[in-house]
Amino acid sequence: MAFELKPEESVRKGIRRIVRKQLKDVLEVLSDEHKGQRDEAVHEARKCFKRVRAVLRLVRPVVGEKIYRAENTCFRDAARPLTEVRDAKILVETLDQLVERFPQQIGGQAFDDVRKALQDHLRAVRKHVLDEQSAFGVVQDVVRQALDRVKDWCDMRNQWSSIGEGLEETYRRAGAAFDDAMPDSTAEKLHEWRKQTKYLRYQLEVLQPLWPARLGEMEKEADRLSELLGLDHDLVVLRQKAANTDEPIGEEEQRTLLTALIDRRRAELQEEAKVLGGRFFQDRPKSFARGLKGYWKAWQAETAAHEAASAQSGS
Repeated sequence: MAFELKPEESVRKGIRRIVRKQLKDVLEVLSDEHKGQRDEAVHEARKCFKRVRAVLRLVRPVVGEKIYRAENTCFRDAARPLTEVRDAKILVETLDQLVERFPQQIGGQAFDDVRKALQDHLRAVRKHVLDEQSAFGVVQDVVRQALDRVKDWCDMRNQWSSIGEGLEETYRRAGAAFDDAMPDSTAEKLHEWRKQTKYLRYQLEVLQPLWPARLGEMEKEADRLSELLGLDHDLVVLRQKAANTDEPIGEEEQRTLLTALIDRRRAELQEEAKVLGGRFFQDRPKSFARGLKGYWKAWQAETAAHEAASAQSGS
């Protein structure tokens, strides 16, 4: 219930509660109590920032461009050092996933040297970002200041247009990114498609109470799509690391095999993502938003009827 609207609250109260909860969660996971779980803290904090930025896009038309751009930049920049740590960790995990998926192709060719180099890189990044730059403390300071500003951009009317226009625009951007990536699936275009789909997924999660069964299904599809594209992006980062001859990881023979496996796995992921994307983005943005507006009206009517019945029984 923490990251979704509630029937008994207005849009303003709901959005404010959701955003404040995510920002407070950042403060919690980055506190001293979680010193022994820094990788998990990085993961959770980044997820909270992504959720806040998705909600910010949901209300973008009503908060205005000035507030939107300032807050979006704030949260994006706050998460940036944490992303550096995450990317270093995901290199190791992505390598392990490849080894697990292609045991026959690897045969007796071990990637021990490659993995050791990636682990050394992770330790160096952790030390630089988390210890030397004290990233957790810096991020916490930014979040505390942001908490005080939330009320200034969460003042909106309790009506569908307060969130409907933003939802429609997010769906439009995600669909356009999908169309753009189809004829020319560069890493950059696929990454953009993934980002926009991720925002949409979180927005659907916020709106899930409107029709839990239907929106829950849509949210799961968007989540799976963003997961596929995220795995593809992780492989891109690993491939770039393997291709960096200035700081080689492993022997040339290992890097050549690694690159071939990466390309094969990326082809599999992209094929599945394109099929799912073709189905998910088949609606026109206005039709997509209009359907959810219908869910909203039914939800509001049901809530009003429930409140009236409660008031009558209590009188």
